[in-house]
Amino acid sequence: MSRKPRQKSVSGLYHVMLRGVNRKEIFLDDADHRKFISVILRAKIQAGAELYAYCLMGNHVHLLLKEGKEPLGTTIKRVGVSYANYFNWKYQCVGHLFQGRFRSEPVEDDAYFISVLRYICQNPVKAGLCREPADYAWLGCAGLMGGEDLDRMDSLVPCPLAGLKEFINEDPGMRHMDDLEDREGDDAAVRRIRQICECGDVSEIAHLDKASRDEAIRKIRDAGISIRQAARLTGIGKATIERVLSRKTEM
Repeated sequence: MSRKPRQKSVSGLYHVMLRGVNRKEIFLDDADHRKFISVILRAKIQAGAELYAYCLMGNHVHLLLKEGKEPLGTTIKRVGVSYANYFNWKYQCVGHLFQGRFRSEPVEDDAYFISVLRYICQNPVKAGLCREPADYAWLGCAGLMGGEDLDRMDSLVPCPLAGLKEFINEDPGMRHMDDLEDREGDDAAVRRIRQICECGDVSEIAHLDKASRDEAIRKIRDAGISIRQAARLTGIGKATIERVLSRKTEM
């Protein structure tokens, strides 16, 4: 089946998402996060692009940017190849790091720009990684968080940058591509969870004894199911899942 052509943005603005192959982790320590940020900032300069926000999650990345002097695909390919080469060298891996081609949605008006900005900044909060966007180390937003090298949004958001913290905490008001993707994949995820956890109903996992529940959480994550989707399907809180997985990393 031929894949759908990428939807072009008349404004040149895009919300871009890169995801690890089979939803596997693409950042294993702080150095990996810092490396990716340096890669995207270097690519931004090379392309003459404008980068307004980024958010690095465990197995995926969100970017809000404006296409520069080269096609968006060229810029993102440069980012993906550079980071994948670093990752595979560091961890002695081979093969693809990212899942197929990157996903993107055009941002054609101010309202959608604002919605995407809020959505990206709220990602780590919704995943249970922090209470406020500003508390998350791997979130960049010009004028608020790690944004010294990002492009300013003075003419794009209806508030002074001094009030940006409150502004981004408001409801995005719209659904975005990974929300839609997770919903569409729920049936497949439920079947996979039932198989790997040997249960009839995925809601049973939340009522297991602590050791069995934690083991099930690890199996679900190892199967490439996102924390957000696992929480939604099992009824286990995102913060609880993240806490269990962080203990696994420390072991």
